[in-house]
Amino acid sequence: MSVPLFLIPILVGLLTQAIKPFFNRKWYATINHGGRKLPRYGGMPSAHTAFVFSLATTVAVTEGITSASFAIAAILVVGILDDALRMRIFLGRYGEALRRLIKKLPEREQEQFPYLEARLGHRVPEVIVGAVIGIGLTLIILFFFHHLF
Repeated sequence: MSVPLFLIPILVGLLTQAIKPFFNRKWYATINHGGRKLPRYGGMPSAHTAFVFSLATTVAVTEGITSASFAIAAILVVGILDDALRMRIFLGRYGEALRRLIKKLPEREQEQFPYLEARLGHRVPEVIVGAVIGIGLTLIILFFFHHLF
């Protein structure tokens, strides 16, 4: 093996993250302190989902779906999907509740609190597109560059 296979999921995840601004109008959130902007969480497509599906696809193609490595990758897929679809949504609800409480404070006191995102999770279509990108890009990379692996 001349190129480590773990590079494929990293490349797929980075490429997916890089295309997010083309799919999301409000990709950057303005922060109260100094007008700085930071990338938002979530959005189309899910880079975490693309990464983990790429990892599972790489393992499935190279080691088979009956391998222990694929079982571990499949469990990781479930954990990432749970995080993307459920856990971050709960965190977003807490963010929204805290933002409402902060707005009740006097304005000079509100400035000491950081900007809190209300939407942290992914919607189902964002996760599906991330999964399709993860599997598709991985298969394309493996097909065209199989002689390197």
